[in-house]
Amino acid sequence: MKHRGAGLGATAAGLALVLAGPAQAQSRSAACIGPAAYLAAGQTQTLTPGTLQRFAIDLGEVERIEITLAGSLTGGDEAPVEVCDMAGAALAVETAPLAGGGRLVRFTAPAAGRYTIAANAAPGPRTLTLRTMRAPYGDAEPLILGHTVFARLAPQVPRAWAFEGKAGQWVRIAAASQTDTTMHLVGPAADGKPALLGEDDDSEGLNPLIQRKLHVEGTYIVEIQSLGEEADDITLEVRELPAPPAPVPPAALRPGAPAHGTLTSVADSALYDISVRAGRSYQVEASAAFDLALDVGLADPLEPASGALASGISVQRTVDVSRGGGEVAAFTAAADGHVLLRVRGLGINEGGGDFSLTLTESGR
Repeated sequence: MKHRGAGLGATAAGLALVLAGPAQAQSRSAACIGPAAYLAAGQTQTLTPGTLQRFAIDLGEVERIEITLAGSLTGGDEAPVEVCDMAGAALAVETAPLAGGGRLVRFTAPAAGRYTIAANAAPGPRTLTLRTMRAPYGDAEPLILGHTVFARLAPQVPRAWAFEGKAGQWVRIAAASQTDTTMHLVGPAADGKPALLGEDDDSEGLNPLIQRKLHVEGTYIVEIQSLGEEADDITLEVRELPAPPAPVPPAALRPGAPAHGTLTSVADSALYDISVRAGRSYQVEASAAFDLALDVGLADPLEPASGALASGISVQRTVDVSRGGGEVAAFTAAADGHVLLRVRGLGINEGGGDFSLTLTESGR
């Protein structure tokens, strides 16, 4: 799978992430609303052609399942199965094609509870098989910060390593191999219970990478799984990172005073402060030789619960319409105060690129 800014793609042999992340549930899915037959791990169900069928499953926190849907699918259907929470909201699933036809679906439960599996209607016969994929965390191998582990993964079978983390510590967890692998980080949350703290499959080519701040002292589990069809040799390293610097304070953006800046990569951004007056309208015109996006929002002094570096902005509106390097963000102020504007590059070539901003103010 390839992460492209806010979007996601997938290699033909890899898994594709669909819908939103578990913490970003979609609205209620009609496919998940209605009676559901209970389904236990290890069970195989024969599905009736032309009929949407629902199954209820009970999962523990951070428990992972794999659903094999073998047989006939509708044309071009890459998401024949939905997984929903108790409120009927569709959650994230990973999917991949099966060699003999059908789809392989994986899901990680963000919390303990009952979930619904909805298998969409298809014209031909199919079977649905459920199995759990929870790693044997009790048998997790020790991992020392700063040391490199060399290991061999059986195909489709997760392995786990454990390391001790401290509150406030920044860590970099990286795995490398010749084939596609996926990584999950499980650790104690503020309430002391285990929680899924991060997951990645290909931040660096096909290699997963997680960088974050640990908020609680305790034992953390790194789970690695090969997505290939053969055994895979990997290297795994967890090392401590120095705390990143605080976000750069926003620069002032004023009407009639064009601003210029440079973004070095797709991960880079620039933040500007706009002083606004109630009832006045504002328009920001941005231009660059690359595709960019504009985020309009308010100051956010909070550190993200995800452990990521604080961005300093709580985004209220995003403008990403043009692909030609120009965007226009317009808004009217409801009260006197300050609005933040963030500029992000979505298609920057190696070496970075320059951009310019022009702010105009109008109204009473």
